[in-house]
Amino acid sequence: MPDEISKMGDEEKRQLHEIPPTRGSFTFLKNFAREILAITFWIYVVVKLFIFDIDLFLVNIVIPQYAWVLDFKFFILISIITIAWAATKNKNLVLWFLYITFYPIVILFWRIPYILFKQKSWLLAFASINAAISFLSGIKYTFIMGTCFLVPMALIYSFSDAKVLWPSISAMFIVLIVTYIHRFISVFRPSAAFEVHKNIFSGVRKHGAKAFSIDDDIRALPVQSLTEKQLERWTTNLQSAVLFNRVCLFAARKLEEFQTSGINVVSSVVMVLLLTIFTVVAFAGIHYGLYKIDAGFFRMSVPGDLFIFFYYSFNNLVFNSIEEVVPISPVSQSAAMIESFCALFLVVIFTSVLLSVRSQRYGEELKGLIGQIEREGKWMEGFIRDEYKVKGVGEAIEQLERLKAGLIKLIYQLSKGIE
Repeated sequence: MPDEISKMGDEEKRQLHEIPPTRGSFTFLKNFAREILAITFWIYVVVKLFIFDIDLFLVNIVIPQYAWVLDFKFFILISIITIAWAATKNKNLVLWFLYITFYPIVILFWRIPYILFKQKSWLLAFASINAAISFLSGIKYTFIMGTCFLVPMALIYSFSDAKVLWPSISAMFIVLIVTYIHRFISVFRPSAAFEVHKNIFSGVRKHGAKAFSIDDDIRALPVQSLTEKQLERWTTNLQSAVLFNRVCLFAARKLEEFQTSGINVVSSVVMVLLLTIFTVVAFAGIHYGLYKIDAGFFRMSVPGDLFIFFYYSFNNLVFNSIEEVVPISPVSQSAAMIESFCALFLVVIFTSVLLSVRSQRYGEELKGLIGQIEREGKWMEGFIRDEYKVKGVGEAIEQLERLKAGLIKLIYQLSKGIE
């Protein structure tokens, strides 16, 4: 081999020592590029919808003579994707398109859970599961109200006709009021996440009775006389019963830790923060709509675009006036007073209710959930003693270890978490 290398030319030796790029490096670069595209696209969408017309701004700076092309940007984008797909015949292009389009869903339901899993924190896991259940249980309301909010917002941004703007402003007021009422009532309602947890554990016990019981055809037979197939069924059913008992008691212990963690206070703060952001965005649209109906409603020292009304709405919510935008008519002043009242409601009433009533109710509901899960585990422990004629779950676990049950390691891990 050394003789063969010595006979090679300089170019052949150089190629021999070159390290080709690994497939892992290429995959990393591809995924990195996809992430950058997805993040850039959604930053553009947010800026475009809620701050200012960024593409028109850039085109007017670089090539103002081609600003008219932006009127056809949707059709241009679709055409580019179609041509690229037809030319390459690569399914990855479609996957990239779907990934970028649904990137927020990927973040919520894949990336965040994966990060939480790597943290190996049960507190974060329970908090994330509860948040996901609450979101999914109210997804119908969220979708309807989101549509009722985004459509008027888009109409306010796109039209200048008072016949369109007044109904849109009225619709945004209604959505805002309904949102506040719904959030206030939700403080006194039972937690949807806790109800789901209760139904899951009680449902598994009720509907999984057959999986936990000894089959009728071998019930009266001694374990020593069972055939290999019968013993396998007996072991599987005992394993299912013990596993359910361990899961119930393990979940109860972890929920007790969750109860004392104070994460419920964080969820309350997040709720107030989201409602505050929603209020700022809603009133920015309302003030901007009033300005488009009649610029005389405000005294402006800067051009009246949507961003300046975001700035005005935020400052108005924190009881701070700005020189750039000043309401000078009864209509605009009334809108400003209503926003200030919403801020007062958020700070004085809503926050105090969240930190007192909601926290107390949350603790009581969580305590009740822990008690019910523990009762499910204790019930299963008694069932195992009566059904399998053992002294307790400890003896049942010993039998499963002797029979080399497939999930015995998981059962031992859960048992350590219970102690």
